[in-house]
Amino acid sequence: MKVGDLVKAVYLREVEPENPLLGIILAEVSGKTSTADNDVFRVRWTCGGISERMWEYDLIKVEA
Repeated sequence: MKVGDLVKAVYLREVEPENPLLGIILAEVSGKTSTADNDVFRVRWTCGGISERMWEYDLIKVEA
């Protein structure tokens, strides 16, 4: 995943499958806190909110 990608939150998939939380990756956040090779992103959601630290494994890239 990279800046500008349209993504969907994975963790809400089973809670509200008919109303997915969609957003755009604004930036890759530096300073990984573990030894795992997972990226962290800042995401602006369609609801207007911003998540400052969304882990790569919590997101699914939306394909057109």
